[in-house]
Amino acid sequence: MNESRLPFNARLAFTLLSLVLIIYIAHFSATILIPLVFAFLVAIMLLPLANLLESFRFSRGLAAFCAVFIFIILLSSVVALLTTQMGAFVSDFPHLQQQLIKSLDSLQLWINEEFHMNAHKQMDYLEQLAMGTLGSATTFLSQTLGAVSSMLVFIIFVLLYSFFLLLYRSLLIAFLVRLFQEKHREKLLDVIKQTRIIIKSYVSGLMIEMVVVAVVNCAIFWTLGIKYATLLGIMAAVFNIIPYLGIFTAIIISMVVTMTTSTFGASVQVGVALLTVHFLDSNILLPRIVGSKVKINALVTIIGVVTGNLLWGIPGMFLAIPIIAILKIIFEHIEVMQPWAILLGELPEKPKKKKIKLTTPDE
Repeated sequence: MNESRLPFNARLAFTLLSLVLIIYIAHFSATILIPLVFAFLVAIMLLPLANLLESFRFSRGLAAFCAVFIFIILLSSVVALLTTQMGAFVSDFPHLQQQLIKSLDSLQLWINEEFHMNAHKQMDYLEQLAMGTLGSATTFLSQTLGAVSSMLVFIIFVLLYSFFLLLYRSLLIAFLVRLFQEKHREKLLDVIKQTRIIIKSYVSGLMIEMVVVAVVNCAIFWTLGIKYATLLGIMAAVFNIIPYLGIFTAIIISMVVTMTTSTFGASVQVGVALLTVHFLDSNILLPRIVGSKVKINALVTIIGVVTGNLLWGIPGMFLAIPIIAILKIIFEHIEVMQPWAILLGELPEKPKKKKIKLTTPDE
């Protein structure tokens, strides 16, 4: 029986309608989907550990619990390290705010001397910018406490979802297998296998890269004598994993904080140091640790990060690349969607020309 093919206009309308519905559902279901997607990535990362524990005759539930518990211990260690630095930063915030105003005052005097701009208007604008960016100490503290409580609830749900995904992974795979026709079963299992391998490699590689970059950042900041070196170093490493946009956010925040606690020259050193580390990471560390498993071109990467930010905010920026990678794997296994997989991927490498060796009859 031949499958009827819809005309181009109908297929285009159907595709656009599907995209609109997906975006609408993703935006208004963010409260459920964001922790669920994070839990999916955590579960894939913890799957080898859970399988290892099961090989030692652990039950599936106990293996899943132990894997998540070990992850909680590692996460708690990082949070405890950051809490000490964050506590000192929050307590010093009113002083930092005043220091920032003084630094901006010195900067506007320099601009006035060099560029002969109106000093009064400069100062008004810069003070408004500082106050608008940082806000009052009371507002900042209340927002910080609200963000921390929301983050704790978010982490609890991610951990619960991760545990249940590890516990019921066979049930979920069986559901997907029964959902599709038998002729698509082999292709479906191949998609699941490739998704697990690539996402595990990508996420674990990013974690290793983030740790290495955090250690290097902290070492440089300690050497330069920067206050809150540990906090800024780890923060910059976390933002660094957001492609293209994250490093600039980290540089701006680090330079502003450094300017409030030290000199303008020190803040410039911090910016140069972060750019240097990012350059070395992008060209040396990232290709070796993460590898070329996720082959997504730069244009799609930027569009994905921006779209993720519009839909889900900062979590969407972190999740954009893994989601695009999963979509690319699915598109590669569906014949009608293969053009989209080509659009998401990189340019194919040009075949190398074989060198023809000329030999003489005597040879």
